[in-house]
Amino acid sequence: MASSKFPQRSEPDASTSAPSEPVLHQTTSDVEAALTQALPVPDIAFGGILLLVVIMFHAFWVRLITGSFLKRGQAIRALAQVWRADLLFSIMVIGLLAVHLAEVAMWSAALVFGGIEPNWDKAAYFSANCYTTMGEPFSLPHAWRIVPPIIAMSGIFTTAWTASVLVDFVSRYNDLRADIMAGRLKNRAGRKPPP
Repeated sequence: MASSKFPQRSEPDASTSAPSEPVLHQTTSDVEAALTQALPVPDIAFGGILLLVVIMFHAFWVRLITGSFLKRGQAIRALAQVWRADLLFSIMVIGLLAVHLAEVAMWSAALVFGGIEPNWDKAAYFSANCYTTMGEPFSLPHAWRIVPPIIAMSGIFTTAWTASVLVDFVSRYNDLRADIMAGRLKNRAGRKPPP
């Protein structure tokens, strides 16, 4: 005696038991479409290549700025002038800021020349917001939805790099100022007439 609480099994009929070839083909194309949506190759390639260009650009300029800071720091130590150390530190900070602004401009140019955002103002605003990880001020076309996170990743990588360089600059700047001040005190003590 069958209980009405449990559904009865029914035998599959011939029309549903074996899928026909077009259904299998449709399923394969559905899987390909789902993969394309989950892993959009064009915007990953576009963003990935530009991220690499931005990182290499950043590496070049950070290396140049750091080398310049170290070289000029030695010259300033010999001159024993604190204001020169202050000026050098300020110029290095402005140089790092200029590198980041150039990187935002690179992303803006990529969006414009890539045909993703035709307006330069909007492209620059969008790139700056994503680069600083503030978020998207507006959405790009759906086909380019992975580009904003890649812009944010480039900003995170380069900003963290700049932060580490800046910590080193501050340490060296403080040492430079301390050496100059110690040299001044030593010179003053050497100039005093003997009692």
